[in-house]
Amino acid sequence: MPVTLKDLAMLIGVSRQAVAAALEDGGSGSRVSARTREKVRKLARELNYVPNAAARKLRGGSGRTVGILASPGMALANAVYAEVCQILRSRGYTCLTVDHAMGELPTLCHQLSACGVDGIVVMDAGEVPGKALRLPDLPIVFCRGRAGGTDLDVDKELTGCLATAHLLAHGHERVHYLTVSTGPGTSLRQQGWARALKEAGRTGMVIELRKLDGSAERLDALLRREKATALFCSNDFIAGKVMRVLTDRNWRIPDDIAVVGCDGHSFVEFTRPALTSVIQPVHALAERCADMLLERIERRIHGVILEGAVIPPRLWIGGSCGCPDRKPETVYRLDTTGNLEKDFRSNLNSSLWPD
Repeated sequence: MPVTLKDLAMLIGVSRQAVAAALEDGGSGSRVSARTREKVRKLARELNYVPNAAARKLRGGSGRTVGILASPGMALANAVYAEVCQILRSRGYTCLTVDHAMGELPTLCHQLSACGVDGIVVMDAGEVPGKALRLPDLPIVFCRGRAGGTDLDVDKELTGCLATAHLLAHGHERVHYLTVSTGPGTSLRQQGWARALKEAGRTGMVIELRKLDGSAERLDALLRREKATALFCSNDFIAGKVMRVLTDRNWRIPDDIAVVGCDGHSFVEFTRPALTSVIQPVHALAERCADMLLERIERRIHGVILEGAVIPPRLWIGGSCGCPDRKPETVYRLDTTGNLEKDFRSNLNSSLWPD
């Protein structure tokens, strides 16, 4: 059983109030003597006493604990989550993380509130946040939204605009947008692509891979029929795979067709040529997220705000767009993103390894 204030008080022979005063902010300025304060703190260390965050909040203090609702699994989601935790830890907060799925947001937020957290970060929410969700009366920051409506995200429209404008600057008359599929509403990256084309007085077409059954042969035929010279892909994984299948079919990249991806996965440096990508600034996003939450905690700003702040992405230049290729200078990384075996299991429902 965890050690409580009552246990410490009984072992030392003082009141629980005296133990609490000795532990709270070092106990300086209280009526507890320096000798008693040192005895309490020494025993607390020896018995691994952990303060009760909920009880501390009831006394009007801060538990210095933040709840995070996240669903790590995708590379960028993992990266943002890890950065937010690291930044909050560096500022003296403990992170209490709960995995969440669609429809669980209110319940899980209330469970975190019951644990005495000072505030909550909701990452990659699957549902649109709103006051109708009946969330707890706590500071809450929504970071990166899949369903729309967030406090903070990368500027997705600018992502599409940067990639397309760069290809147009290479002199391409048409830039096509390659994606898996388009939903009921046009994606913000697609809107950025369309905006850059309109501002330059150029055109392009949306190519949906699902309508081609994901067939490399049908994509090859379509691009040849359209005399395509430039592609903006909705993510790096599509871009990297398209570069491979087109190269296998005797397209030269970037001489015959230029390719730009987006997200900034670590593998883009190692494709041949290196894949030009619009990088999501993970650290800047995480730092702004932590700042936003801690400011709301300090100012006691509670509930759903949906500030709508955006972090601008950055264009990373490889050789796939027509710029001079970038050669890797190191052979390894301490941290890599992406897992081929998991990709086969999750997306193809098959094993990477032969029986």
